Amino acid sequence: MPLIRSIITLLALTYSVGFASIDYLEQRYYSEESFTRISEYFNGVEVAGNRTILRSDSEARTGHYVTFQLSTSDAVGHFKLEVYEPGSPEVKEYTFKASSSIEPSKPIYLGLTGEKWADKARPPVAYKLSVIGKDGATLDSASSFLWGDD
Repeated sequence: MPLIRSIITLLALTYSVGFASIDYLEQRYYSEESFTRISEYFNGVEVAGNRTILRSDSEARTGHYVTFQLSTSDAVGHFKLEVYEPGSPEVKEYTFKASSSIEPSKPIYLGLTGEKWADKARPPVAYKLSVIGKDGATLDSASSFLWGDD
């Protein structure tokens, strides 16, 4: 019985520490207009709204985005997105680091943007998202169906 109590206590402590976990994962194409709000026409400043947006090319908005939400984000250092690009057998790795803290209640958009990703008809073939902690350890990961098993 003491062993069971110890295990339950350990699990409760682990859960309360707040390891980041991915609630959902999907990929979708967004045009630049998808991110433009009326206020931007007046002040020229992009408004993210109730989402965190990180892009591979900060100057471009059009592209393929991997969207997800975290159940908690206390220990998140950055995100690593591994992608099989159309026509390439090699995995390409993208790293996304937020300039401010990540809020678990906000959806996160990781954008593969820039000239290479502007074509709606050429999405990533497969992708894998890893949430990396501040200590460099992988907190959680999720992948598309075509990525396969690791």
